[in-house]
Amino acid sequence: MPSAWSTIALMVKDGPLRRTLYMTMLVAFSMAALPITAVHMTTLMGTPAASAGAMTAAYGIGNLTGSIGVMLRPLRGSPDHLMSVLALCVMAGLFAVMVSPTLFIAIATFWVAGIINAFFFAATLAARTEYAPTKGRGQVFLWVAAMKITAGSAGTAAAGAMTDWDVRIPLMVGIGLIGCAVALSFVERCMERSGAA
Repeated sequence: MPSAWSTIALMVKDGPLRRTLYMTMLVAFSMAALPITAVHMTTLMGTPAASAGAMTAAYGIGNLTGSIGVMLRPLRGSPDHLMSVLALCVMAGLFAVMVSPTLFIAIATFWVAGIINAFFFAATLAARTEYAPTKGRGQVFLWVAAMKITAGSAGTAAAGAMTDWDVRIPLMVGIGLIGCAVALSFVERCMERSGAA
């Protein structure tokens, strides 16, 4: 069983595991803003504050719907590539939430964002399974999960601070961070392919 430091060093040095770690963390950070955003969106839309519960519930139901979808039709292809593609979809989901003009549309976009998040999470699980070494797989799973929880908590705290300025700022920051992660992942893969050639 590798030590904690050995596991971290492995994840930093190994391209697919490194991408799994930072994409998981940045998506978790960004998606954690949704419940906070929901509360402030009710003011913009002129709906009762309790409407935030409907949006947040729709996001949770979307995650459940996506999980069922993954069970019925498992993801295919390279988990490394899938994470990048699905992260782009997460960006689109966050943007749709940000521009929702009515409560009904907001509920629908929160639901879709939940579905996309479930598919992205499934891709990260597949990446951990495929790219982690057999003897260190448990350690890799635990460390990525721990960093995801940490990033989610940080995202909630940051969203709470940023929504004081504008409800859209946490979503814009999330879209930007995920966009940077996706761009970096594509650059890294291109460099790895050129180095292997």
